Amino acid sequence: MSTELIAKPFPVAGVVFAWAMPTSGDGYEIPLFEISEALENPNISIWLHLNLSNSQIQRWLEDTPLIPERVVEMIQEGVNLSRLERIEKLDDCLLMVMNDFQQEFGEEAGDSSLGTLWAIVRPKLMVSLRNNPLRTTDKLRYDLRGGQLNPSSIIELFHELLDLRAEQLRTLLVHLSENMDDLEENLLRGREFPEHENLGRIRIQCSRLRRHFSPELIALHRLLKRLPYWFSEEDKNSLNDDLDLLSYLVQEISSLYDRARVLQDEQAAHVAEFNAKNLQVLSVMTVIFLPMTLITGVMGMNMEDLPGLKGSFYEVMVLMSITGGAVFASLKLKRII
Repeated sequence: MSTELIAKPFPVAGVVFAWAMPTSGDGYEIPLFEISEALENPNISIWLHLNLSNSQIQRWLEDTPLIPERVVEMIQEGVNLSRLERIEKLDDCLLMVMNDFQQEFGEEAGDSSLGTLWAIVRPKLMVSLRNNPLRTTDKLRYDLRGGQLNPSSIIELFHELLDLRAEQLRTLLVHLSENMDDLEENLLRGREFPEHENLGRIRIQCSRLRRHFSPELIALHRLLKRLPYWFSEEDKNSLNDDLDLLSYLVQEISSLYDRARVLQDEQAAHVAEFNAKNLQVLSVMTVIFLPMTLITGVMGMNMEDLPGLKGSFYEVMVLMSITGGAVFASLKLKRII
């Protein structure tokens, strides 16, 4: 990266994180006001994690020759590219539009709100862009600062990013699977039916995850078939391992979605059977008391020539009991009850 490539001073206001990876190893965090100088050093690889919502970063993307103009145009498109997961290869530059989980304070463990991560990868530079804080990139920079990770190249750093995101997805799926296990156990033991909202929420989450990660899986498969020249055989094998893991997780998402659908169908069947039994009881009670209601209605007409008006109250009650018993016996004979 020569000096002539750096047209303007780097806008430090929009920098979230900057990490240098020298050829000698032992990466370190780049101070904000030394980023421009680091970009001119050909002996180090750099990861820049930037806030795309910052106007200075947007202007820098337009002016810098480090990133192809076509890549900047695709980033600036008004379309939500997270719905169209893609990987574009332009010369020695890769643009990867990926999904990541949003980082929000006070969120639940099972929250699956997704955000968009743009990753521009070159042999010695990776620029990641996001509008909102994302879990994977935050975890990656914390691990780099803490010394848990020490990648020696941009490709190795990118693989670490994919692995951490897969771990976030796996954690979410484990949480959803545990919820499904509890709901299934309650249903099998004949306890209270699981709430429809819980099942619906799990099914919607799985549907959203599958809708976002399945196209990304296809895009990575396409990348594997036409890798840039600066990907080594080891890098190719690592990417293949990342693909296998992502394929497994997408299958787990589909499996959870199917389990939620089966459980919802079973719940609907139980609710329908419960309602049918209640309606049958109500119908039988209505049929049994219908003759009694008819007799009381007729006897309440207050006409002197009707039989029983001048007789005993007990005679009318016996007549009502006989008619009710007769209706009940006929329902029994016909096996309606």
